[in-house]
Amino acid sequence: MGDVILTSPVVRALHAMLEGEVEVHFLTKSAFAAAVEGLPGVHQVWTIDKTTAEVEAALLEVGFHYVIDLHANARSGFIKRALRKENTLDLTVDKKSLDKILLVRFGLDRLRGEHVVERYLKTLSPFGSALSALGGCDDVGGLALPVAAPKEGSEGAHLDSGRVVLALGAAHEGKAIPKHHWRAILTHLTAQGRAVDLIGGPVEAALASELVALFEDGDVKNHCGVASWSETFAVIGKGALLVAGDTGAMHAGAALQVPMVVVWGCTSPALGMGPWMPHPSTVQLEPEGPERNRPCSRLGDRCRHKVKCPERVSPERTIAAMESVLKQTAP
Repeated sequence: MGDVILTSPVVRALHAMLEGEVEVHFLTKSAFAAAVEGLPGVHQVWTIDKTTAEVEAALLEVGFHYVIDLHANARSGFIKRALRKENTLDLTVDKKSLDKILLVRFGLDRLRGEHVVERYLKTLSPFGSALSALGGCDDVGGLALPVAAPKEGSEGAHLDSGRVVLALGAAHEGKAIPKHHWRAILTHLTAQGRAVDLIGGPVEAALASELVALFEDGDVKNHCGVASWSETFAVIGKGALLVAGDTGAMHAGAALQVPMVVVWGCTSPALGMGPWMPHPSTVQLEPEGPERNRPCSRLGDRCRHKVKCPERVSPERTIAAMESVLKQTAP
């Protein structure tokens, strides 16, 4: 989901860079369609469940001038080869895979802080400068979601609910905030009388139910496995604060300009997948020591340390960061 959200600036750039009437179609997996459907600038969303063969014939019937490949994997390769029959020009992102491997294995940083969104926008270089077309970096405005942020035109209006949103899940254990950390965080929030929303998918539903039962005297709502993506985006957008790991929720929070505390584990923002243009009060926490040997992996699926990386961001540090952000953003 996060990867899909990160492509939204490219949609805006295509409309800004190409002359005449521009029709942008978006192909993604069915599970991620909610992050695209209704997104301004997207004419049609195409979805697959397993293979691109499900939509190949229909795409050939439409006929496209360009294919912008922001995934650069085997599936997107099949689509490019099929559409080349119709003289479609394809442009493919440079994933910097070798540079990521060098960073993970040897600590050699050749990425130099370049964000994946910048790499996505560079894919459009045959059309010119995407950032210039968008009016410069300050006007790119960050990410976009099909759910509008409830700001009502004022910088702090999204804080109206005063609720703290906790994103429990992660794609891999190396990105997940440990359960006993969530307990400590909820103990602190409920002691303060703070209202809390728990978000995540079906996998996190059991943990969320356990936490709700532990803090039944507090205002803790469980949305895990129940809320749709659009409903989850709405919960995030109304929050006073989002606490999340390296997850799709983090990118949704950046898109909605919600203040965040981002807790990193086995991955690192040095890989270029951190929050893109987040709320200025956002705090990012990385594991304490050892100084080297991070990130452990590109995906967060492996940890090279005896004390796992997510454990090395203590709940006390997270709570202190939360309090700092809430004081800064209080209406």
